[in-house]
Formats: sequence, structure tokens, C-alpha cells
Amino acid sequence: MSTFLFLLLLAVSGTVTAVSLHEIKCDIRREGSDNKKLKTLRALSRGAAVLLAFIAAAEAFGLIRPQVYKGAYVLLGGAAALSMLVCTLNKKRRYHAAAALVKAVLIAAVLEATVFNIPTFRLWFGSYGQMDFTAEDCARSGGAELRPVTNDIAVTKSHVSTFTFDGMDEEIADVYVDIGFENGSKSAILKVDSMDETTPVDYRDYVAEGILIKGKPHSHYTQLHLSGKVSSLRLTITPENGATVYIKGISFNKQIPMSISWIRVFLIIFAMCFWHLLMHSKTMQKSYSKSKNICRTAAIFITDLACLAVILTTFAKLDNYSILDIMKCEQGNQMTQELVDAFESGSTSLLEKPSAELNVSFDPYSTDLLNSKGISYSWDHVYYKGSYYSYYGIAPVVLVFLPYHLITGYYFPESMAVMLFALIGLIGLTKLYMEFIAKLFPKAPAGHVIAGLIMLQVVCGIWFSVGRPEFYEIALSAGFAVLTWAVYFFFSANIIGDKKISLPRTAIASTLFALAVLSRPTLVLYCIAAAVFLLMALPKAASDGRADKKTKLFNAAGVRYLLCAMLPMVCIGLVQMWYNYDRFGNPFEFGIQYSLTINNFTKTQFHPRLSLVAIYNYFFNPPVFVPGAPGVKTEFQQLNNGGFFYSDDICTGNTSGIFFIALPMFAYLFSGKALKLIRGRRNKLKKAVYVGLPCVIIPFVIVASVWESGYAARYMSDIAWQALLGAFAIFFFLYGKINDPTKKKLANGFMWFAMMWAIIVGGVQEFNQMFRYDYFYKDFPEMSFEIQRLFAFWT
Repeated sequence: MSTFLFLLLLAVSGTVTAVSLHEIKCDIRREGSDNKKLKTLRALSRGAAVLLAFIAAAEAFGLIRPQVYKGAYVLLGGAAALSMLVCTLNKKRRYHAAAALVKAVLIAAVLEATVFNIPTFRLWFGSYGQMDFTAEDCARSGGAELRPVTNDIAVTKSHVSTFTFDGMDEEIADVYVDIGFENGSKSAILKVDSMDETTPVDYRDYVAEGILIKGKPHSHYTQLHLSGKVSSLRLTITPENGATVYIKGISFNKQIPMSISWIRVFLIIFAMCFWHLLMHSKTMQKSYSKSKNICRTAAIFITDLACLAVILTTFAKLDNYSILDIMKCEQGNQMTQELVDAFESGSTSLLEKPSAELNVSFDPYSTDLLNSKGISYSWDHVYYKGSYYSYYGIAPVVLVFLPYHLITGYYFPESMAVMLFALIGLIGLTKLYMEFIAKLFPKAPAGHVIAGLIMLQVVCGIWFSVGRPEFYEIALSAGFAVLTWAVYFFFSANIIGDKKISLPRTAIASTLFALAVLSRPTLVLYCIAAAVFLLMALPKAASDGRADKKTKLFNAAGVRYLLCAMLPMVCIGLVQMWYNYDRFGNPFEFGIQYSLTINNFTKTQFHPRLSLVAIYNYFFNPPVFVPGAPGVKTEFQQLNNGGFFYSDDICTGNTSGIFFIALPMFAYLFSGKALKLIRGRRNKLKKAVYVGLPCVIIPFVIVASVWESGYAARYMSDIAWQALLGAFAIFFFLYGKINDPTKKKLANGFMWFAMMWAIIVGGVQEFNQMFRYDYFYKDFPEMSFEIQRLFAFWT
């Protein structure tokens, strides 16, 4: 009966959606119809859509609980209702995109309910007799102990249970394990050995494996594809993470329930609709200057989604903690507590004192030597002349963590710090990108602008900090937050371009670039580049917007500009230099070489091959697609370097090179052509410096410099969005020179493909890093299941 209802629902939903699509197309063509049969069909379709909407709502609110076709009622009923709603709303405006939306909904719903849930229909084709075994039966077959009160079998890591089922003499299509999980337990591994008609005597080991996941009923089924009738099966169940699970029964040839991947449904609908908009919408092909409202609305929506993802990820990883409990931290880390306590005590050195053994050690920076001698030390702290220091930036400490502790008495939680800085940075990233477009490429098509923003948000690198909010990531996210806003004010101050320079915005930009260095010392290179650009704008500022070559540079206007551009940077820079001098006796020493960490930085020797390892992995390492979890992955490549290059991919995960996440990066290959199209030698040089210095040279220098400290995916936020912004500059510039309609269509198609590629390749790897389930971490099997369903629908 349930199968009949599903097929009926599928047929009715498909028909209703198709009728709505036909009506939308007729409305767009302004074709009226006097056909009574067609009018009757449309009326019936609307009635059916309303009924299906109620059915979808009933399942969504738990009034209907289908066992096998779970989610199908919501999907198919929702598709019919949405198509009818779009058809009704489109009567007045008659957008062509409405037809594309309904077509996408129809295709996505039908594919998801049929092809992408093909395991559900396997028992339709064959003679499979269902066999059910209770926990008591399983206990006899495996020698396990039955708990009579709860009528189940407890399985722990120390007591792995194996159940043997002999004399089956049936074709077996799947195994179902009725399993319960104790609090804190999320998953268990099922291993299946079999004897079929090809091996009637000996077991074939490991013919199938399944991961049984709490809250994912579909995962409790494991498909088998054996030869003929099965004589015996041996099932081994092992809980993960040392937890306990409870076996309530085992069944064979039980119909596998549907598992709707809402992520896949959304991606199909979004991909089809955006393709239509990029390729056919006149509005999306208009320039940004003529479509500002649409671009700004899209930018707000995209940024809101990104910020929501940050918030949801942060609280999902915090599990059941309340925000009030989170904010009452009585302990912190090197940034949130140790620096705070030191500053409150009026000291630049940390309050913790090194051990006497460390102070007399002849080689205190070789941690393997310290470990071998049993000398205690504080990991990843800076040790210098008998005191501990921190090389992490002090701006977030002074601006956030210290005031918070003084006001509340508690230490600021690291998860909230990373979330706060990530939110500020993502908003700043959108602001700087939209300002970048408005000031430099106002003729760029609206569709390209929106696609570019999506790519920038995905590729920016901050997601690797959100996924692992510890004190390393605090510094990165703080630098990201400050630098994005610094670049925004830099653009909005009209430092680049023909408009009059805004002195207040120049001062703010200068302040923020300096604070970026105090947040993360690595960003000093961007601060230097900004100082160069600010000085390059002095003639323009001195002329006060007038094109007068005889204007003196250091007139009143020029001096006012210099004070706004340089004074904040110099003053804050002097604070940092004093801080460095007070600790290490050198205003230019940040202290990283004195770190007690994975390498003795005082004795490391530079080899170009080690820098090449970093450059390859950060920029050019290609992804690998996996049919299942993790879907997309990238193996770190040591390039047979013949030395020691530290890779933190165990703790922080790994990701593809920027060129293979953000495909517009390949626009750099056409930079020579772009330069040839720029008139004037001086103008060419200026444009080359504006793009080459912050977007190419500095990212490559930062990456090359990690040969000493090693690779970590989180460092992407120092280089990724900066490099991609330069690639966009080249792409948008060259697109503006294209007159051939065919080439423009190809460029539109490329931007669509690049955007979807970034979402899938970059987004999936970031998702996997945020919710780890791999060889080293088994924390989020339920998230890994969603990725597996996305890429391997046949499982």
C-alpha cells in the first residue's frame, strides 16, 4: 500500500508541476486559452497542488510518518506546491526565470525521488524473502549475552560481537541492524563475511562494510551483491570511539528507506536557475552600474548565508552548551588568558615561569632534546632569556579579551572569538569586493559579480578557522577581520581611481592596516604594500583632485593627506616596535624564532625545495573525487623534498591548491595580454604593481616563508581571497574588451562552472574539515553520511 501511495504521489506531483510549467510558459508568451479541457486540467492541478501541500506539511510536522518513503511526501508535495505558487505569483510580472525555477524543481524532485534513491527500489526486482532475527536469536548465533530487561545485546569496544547466520539458503539483498546508541555514542562499524554459491565452504572476508550512524536510519542498512543463494553470513559489529551500542535485532531483505539529500536538491535547483540567469537573463547580463540594486540584494543574501553558516557551525560543534555557560570561561589559552593576565600585571612576558632545567639547558629550542631529558616546557610558547612570551598578535587581546576580562571577570571563549572575527571578516569581505567592483569594474556583468562574490566567500580560507576554533585560529581570524575592512576603506577612500580622496577613510584604512599587523604579524607585508600605494597617491591628493602636474607634493592638501595616510600606521607601528624591543631587545623581532615547537627555528636552514613544497600545495595541488565520503579530498604532497617539512594536515585537514578551487585564478595566465591592452607605459606599470604586489608577490612570499613552520590549511585566509581578487581584476578587465557574443557566452558559462566547482570542490573540503570524520577523528559521522549520500547515491 505504501508503495502504491508513493507512485501515485510521484505521478500526481510530476503532473501538477508539469502543468504549472506549461501555464507559466503560456503566460510568458501571453497566450490565452479557450480550451475547456486545459482550463479544467489547470483547475484540477491547483486543487491537487493544495492537497499535496497539506500532505507535505503533515509529514513535515510529524502527522504522517512513512517508514520506507520518508521525506518523499515533503519533497514531492513541496515541489508541486512551490510550482503552483510560482505560477500564481508570475501572472503579473511574467519572469522567464520562473519557468527555469519550476523546471529545476521538477527535475530535482523526480531525480531525488527515483534515481538518487535507487537502493529503495531494489527489492522490487527479484524474489527476496525477508528474514527477521530478534536480539535473543542473535545472542544464540553469536554467543553474546542478552540483557533480559531491555531485550537487547550490549556491544562495547572491548567486547566486539560477531553474529553467524547459517543455513540461510536465500538470496540476500541487504542487512538491517536494529541498533541503539548510548549517550555520547554516534556510530558503529559493521563488517560482513559471506558464503554464497561461489564459495560454499570458506567465508569471503569483508565483502561489505557499513557505518551504522545514530539518527540516520538509512545507514543501518548495508547492501549486498552476492552470487546466488547465500548459505551463511557472519556479521561483526564494532562501536567507534570506545562507546557502547545495543543490538535489538537483525533483518535481511528488508526494504531500504529513502534518504532525501536536501543539499543535493538545493544544488540542482540552484545550478539550473543560475545557469539560466547567467546565460539568458538580460538583467544579469547588464553591467553592475545598471543593476546595483540586484547586486546589492544578492550580496546581502549571500553574506547572510555565510554568516549563518558560521554561527550554525560554531554552535553545532559546541553541542549542548548554552551561550551563557560558554561566555563564563574561568580558563583560557595563550591569547585569551595568558596574555590578558600578563597585561593586567603590567608585564610583556607571560606570568608562567620556565623550569630551572629549561633555564640551564644548553639547547632550549630543540624540543626533542627536552623531551628526551624529561625537561618540562610550555608548548608553542616563546622562550627568551628565562621568560615565556607569546608571538601572537596583541590587537585582539587589547581590544577584546582584556576589556572583557576586566568587565566580567571571565576569559573570552576561543570559539566565540573565532566566530566573532569570522563574521566581521565575511561582512568586510563582501564590502571590499562590492567596492572593488563599483570603483574599478562598474561595467562587469551583474551575473559575474554575484558569481564572483560566491566564489570569494567560499575560497576565502576563514572556514578552516571556524572549523577548528583554537588559539592559532584566533590570530588568523582576527587578522582576516581587520584586513578585509582595511582593504574596504582603502578602496572606498578612492586611493585608486580618479575620484577625490576621502581623508577620513584614508585614516581609517591606515589604522586598520596597522592593526592587522598587531593581530597577525604575517600581514605586515600587506601593510607595507598599502603604505606604498598610499604614497603613490600623494600627487593625486596634493592636487586635490585637479589634474595639475605643477602642483607641489607637500602643499597643505598633500600634508593633510600624508598625516591621515601615514600617522596612524606609524603610531601603531611604533607600539608594535616598542613591544618587540621590550621583549627581545630588537624592534623588528616578533619572536617566532624562539618558539618551543615542531622545529628549532634558531638552527633551521633554508632550502628552496621546501618552499616549493608549500607553493605547490597551497596553489597547485589538485583535488581527488571519491565516490562516497569524503567526496572530495586532496593528499598533501611532500614532493620528495629530502628534508623536514611539517604538515599539520592531521589536525587541520588539507585542501586543494587555490588554482584548483577557484578556477578564475587561471586568468593570471592572460596577464600579459591584459597589460598589452593598457595604454601608456606608466599606466601599465602602475596597474601591474596594484595587482602584482598584493595579489601575486605577497601571497607567494607568505607561502614560501612557511617552509620553516610548516603547512596548515588555515593559512589560506592569509593568501586565498587576496590572490583571487587579483585574478578577478584580470578577468573582468579582459571581459570588458570582448565584443564577440560567442566569447561572451563562453565566459558566462565559465563563470557558472567556476562557481559550482568552487562550491563543490572547496565547500565540501571545508565542510569535511569543520565536521571531521576520518582516520584521525571520528567526531561527526552524521555529517560524513550527508557527504556520502551527496556523492554516492547508490549506497
